[in-house]
Amino acid sequence: MSHADAVRSSWARIVRWLDENAPISAQALNPPATEADIRELRDSLGCQVPEVLETWLRCNNGSTAKDSRISIPGGVRLTPHLDSKVFPGGEVFLDCRSIVDRYQNNLRVAEDIGDEDWWEPSWIPVLAEADAHYGLILDAGQRDGSVPVLAYRETDYPKKYASSLEDLLAGMADMLEHGRGDGVLTRGRRASVQNGRVVWD
Repeated sequence: MSHADAVRSSWARIVRWLDENAPISAQALNPPATEADIRELRDSLGCQVPEVLETWLRCNNGSTAKDSRISIPGGVRLTPHLDSKVFPGGEVFLDCRSIVDRYQNNLRVAEDIGDEDWWEPSWIPVLAEADAHYGLILDAGQRDGSVPVLAYRETDYPKKYASSLEDLLAGMADMLEHGRGDGVLTRGRRASVQNGRVVWD
């Protein structure tokens, strides 16, 4: 099975579980990314979009369906909905537009503070805390073609978190379906459902 097929398969398992057990959370998933969404993503990033990310976005363009965007001077403020946080650490699956916004903003910050190591052009944010500098990124700059997952947070530079996106999603799918698994993303957390929403303990 290819890396992209593995991502598609694991994500389908996650979505099926949400549909059957946590329908309120499932409603936060956007429809698949369109050709225009993917084209804008490619045009806006300073690196190639990994096939695994494009595959994932073509399944669902993030978990931001219930979020709201409010125009403010100098840009737009994204107001996340509680239901957007479907991942074990409370992270939101970013849609194409949110990926671009965070990517460009983080590159600007790196330039402003004069620290290239703070954010590199090959780092693509995919999961993020709604109101903090914390989340997971795909490193599209590896010479061997691999796309490892890095974790970043307010006080630390990004560090290796997982070998691949498919490993992350497979571990989460195993935990949702079977209540077990040693996935790096779940780290022993178990899912329950409250008022139709997935909650990670």
